[in-house]
Amino acid sequence: MSQPAARSAAVTDVSQPPSLARGRVIRPQGLRPATRGVIGIVGFFAVWQLAGSLGLINEFLLPPPSALARAYYEAISSGELFENIAASMMRVTIGFLLAAFCGVTLGIVLGWSTTIADFFKPIIEGLRPIPAIAWTPIAILWFGIGNGPGYFLVFIGAIFPIFVNTFAAVRNIDRNQINAALCLGANTKLLVFDVLIPASLPVIFPGLRIGLGIGWMCVVAAELIAAQSGLGYAIQQSRVLMQTPNVLVGMITIGVIGFVMNVAMGQIERRLMKWK
Repeated sequence: MSQPAARSAAVTDVSQPPSLARGRVIRPQGLRPATRGVIGIVGFFAVWQLAGSLGLINEFLLPPPSALARAYYEAISSGELFENIAASMMRVTIGFLLAAFCGVTLGIVLGWSTTIADFFKPIIEGLRPIPAIAWTPIAILWFGIGNGPGYFLVFIGAIFPIFVNTFAAVRNIDRNQINAALCLGANTKLLVFDVLIPASLPVIFPGLRIGLGIGWMCVVAAELIAAQSGLGYAIQQSRVLMQTPNVLVGMITIGVIGFVMNVAMGQIERRLMKWK
C-alpha cells in the first residue's frame, strides 16, 4: 500500500470506529440498564430518608420511607390495600378494554372510509378537547355512585388517543401494500386483518399505552368523588383523616401498577410485532 493510501486508511479508522463502520450501535459496557434503574431508585429513597432523619423536610407533609414502610405493612396486614387495588384494577381494565375496542374500530373505519369520516370526524374532534374529569358530574348523574362512573371516565379518557393513533396509522398506510393485496385477490376481511391492522400496529400501540396511562388518571379522579372503594377513594379518606403516609402509599401503588401494566403492554407489543 502506498503512503498516501495508508494515511487515508489511518484517518478513516480514527474518525469512524469499526463498530460504526459495520453499522452496529455502540453500547456502554458495565451495569445493565435495569440494574442502573434499581440503583437510582434505591439512591432516591436513601436521600429521601436521610433528609427526613436530618430534619430537612417536614415529616408530616412528606413522611420518610420508613414511615411509608410502616403504613404499607399496616395496609397489607388489614387487607385494605389489596381490596382497593382490585377495585381500581377492575375499573381500569374494563374501561380500557372498551375504549381499546371502540377506538381501534372507529379509527380503522374512519381511516379507511373518507365518506364516513366526513360525517363523524367533526363530532369526535368536538368531544376530544373536553377533559375526562369534566365528565365527572354527568357521569354521577347517569351512573350514580359506584363502578359506573369509573368505567365511563376511563373509557372517555382512553378512547381518544387510541382513536387518533389508529386513524392516523390507517390514513398513512402505504398504498402499495393495499394495491398488492388487491392484485392478489384479497377480500375485505383479508385486507383489514392481514394488511391494515398489522401495518398499523406500530402506531396503534403507542396510542394504547397513552390511553392506559390516562385511564389511571381518570379512575383516580372518579374514585376521589364517586366511589366507595379503590385507591383513589383510599387516598381521599387518608387526606380527610390527615394520614399523609397512607396518601403516599396510594400514590406509589398507583405508580407501580401503572409501570407494571406499561411493561406488560410492551411485552405484548413485541410479541405481536416480532417482524419489527
